[in-house]
Amino acid sequence: MPKGVSAQDLFKLKSVTQPLAAAGQVFFVENGIDEAANDYRAQLKKVDAAGYSQVVATNGKLNVQPAVAGKQLFYVATVGDAKAQLFQVASAGGEPQLVTTATPQEAVNTVIAAADGSSVYFKTTETAEQPKLPSPQAFPQTRHVERLVNKADGYGWLPLDVTYRLRRFQPATGLVEEIQQQGFDFSLTSVSDDGRYVTVLQDDDPADERNFAHGAYSLDTQTGETVDLTASLANGHFEDATFAPDGQHVALIGDDGTSGLHTVANLYLANQTTGELQNLTADLQADLAPEFAGDFVQQAGGKLVRWLNADQFVFAACFHAHSQLYVGDATGVKLVDDTARQIVDFTVVDAQTVVLAVSYQDKPSELVTLNVATGQETVAYDPNAAYEDTHEFAHPQHFDFQSADGQALEGWYLPAQTQAPKQPVLLYVHGGPHANYGDTFFYEFQVHASRGFGVVFFNPRGSTSYGQAFESNVNGHYGEDDFNDVMTGLDVALEKFPQLDADRQYIAGGSYGGFMTTWAIGHTKRFAAAVSQRSVTNWISLFGTSDIGFYFNPEELDVDLFAEGGVESYWKQSPLAYAQNVTTPIRLLHGEWDMRCPISQSEEFFTAVKRNGVDADLIRYPQSFHGISRGGLPNLRVQRLDDMTEWFTAHPSVQK
Repeated sequence: MPKGVSAQDLFKLKSVTQPLAAAGQVFFVENGIDEAANDYRAQLKKVDAAGYSQVVATNGKLNVQPAVAGKQLFYVATVGDAKAQLFQVASAGGEPQLVTTATPQEAVNTVIAAADGSSVYFKTTETAEQPKLPSPQAFPQTRHVERLVNKADGYGWLPLDVTYRLRRFQPATGLVEEIQQQGFDFSLTSVSDDGRYVTVLQDDDPADERNFAHGAYSLDTQTGETVDLTASLANGHFEDATFAPDGQHVALIGDDGTSGLHTVANLYLANQTTGELQNLTADLQADLAPEFAGDFVQQAGGKLVRWLNADQFVFAACFHAHSQLYVGDATGVKLVDDTARQIVDFTVVDAQTVVLAVSYQDKPSELVTLNVATGQETVAYDPNAAYEDTHEFAHPQHFDFQSADGQALEGWYLPAQTQAPKQPVLLYVHGGPHANYGDTFFYEFQVHASRGFGVVFFNPRGSTSYGQAFESNVNGHYGEDDFNDVMTGLDVALEKFPQLDADRQYIAGGSYGGFMTTWAIGHTKRFAAAVSQRSVTNWISLFGTSDIGFYFNPEELDVDLFAEGGVESYWKQSPLAYAQNVTTPIRLLHGEWDMRCPISQSEEFFTAVKRNGVDADLIRYPQSFHGISRGGLPNLRVQRLDDMTEWFTAHPSVQK
């Protein structure tokens, strides 16, 4: 009998990202985890039209960002403790060679080659400062904090002295040259076919830390002239920009900022000569820059739009919790694929063919080739084929329901892989809140199912992929409709699936899901136990301690902390305000390096309920940021699942 997914299978499963079609082959990144090193690994591979795959480069820990110029493959590799550098290798395979940069202290972030093969552009970041929190030096130095934005979760303390550069390598001469440098960050997103122009994304006013407008720009590398492609959208925030083959038009993914930082993204077409900016998806009820609440994808490429030919572009969007693929031109867009899955990355082979890196709820990852004209699709590569021969994934059951006020909602039930007539039910709430559960692989859910738990999960109001009004509903109303949505969904699941045991109900979630977990046990006693992870429990203290609190909180709670009524509103929407009502046994899990929701959030809640005699404990995960469940130290990802199972098993029924 096939086995389910065990926690240790984290070290066996692989994912594929960053596909790049070139010379009749598709290069891609294959991601995995080295159990002995307790670290993430990525190697470059390629697959041809016949399905034959082979390794192209494995140089050090991580090998990412493939770009092809002529017969050479360029990529970024992290070797040992050195900063990431630019390497090249023959596209047919061979010995990788370091492409010398001007300054050894520079870390390479992005690599893009011009279509004509004349140049390879890459971005670098140079700083001597160490980002991680511990200070192991024998004689540590003090650190001055002068800016509002001074730290970033997943990174650490932001450097005070940093230089960002755009560099160009010319394969014909071997010359590396600097195109520009600046003291504020930017993203390199595309290069014109002839190698003359590049598109970059950067803050419109980097000196103003309260201005979050993030525009798209075109840079002429010969003259140094810069064109602001999104100047007409003063509050816009853009995620991608890609040159058309004509070098004049640019396809953009971003938003106009009308709903703040959670505004639904659209596709714009910009003409850098005339300055015209056209929104081509204003009537599309899909999100073009979605956030899937998954835990498996590593090293996603981030390209959201590419050109099929001189006139047509292709892009992915998220609609009702699954990806869609669209083809468009200056007159509009057309849906060409509506399969229930996540499109993680994609590349263009020719005017009718794309290769997609996809994920399903019951299949971790694969590359598929899709004809956008006929819809015909074939699997190009499955990194987990051997694993899938001996293992059985739990298969989700989707269902629609309505909340008490008639709002249409959807949810999923992932059945426990057990022969028992009744199974405990685990309600899981996603983070964000502006994200969505959906049709993508969730390693953690599979482990819970293999351990005998029926997992139910929903997209309450506040989630993405259901339109702007749905997404904005939670702002200023945390714990209202969103709470009713998940509780209603749980009731519907218990009625619809009688194998779920109403006497063994559990709740868990991380970040916003941690908020909802602590909120729920302050407002109901139905759960036998709860596990809150990296949660928000006190909006007042989060304001000044989170890396995003000073701007995230006012938008999410619809009032500034220091405005009239601000403190009252923040407290009313804080789970800590209802801690005296809690009787449910709760385990709090938190990373000690968490800068998004600092560990003090869990400490506050733990202290409040523990002093009232609640069965509670707090587990501190060392060297762990906010994203511990997705990209944290692998051994702690496994330990975390064991910690959850232990807590639920120790509390088999509601305390009377």
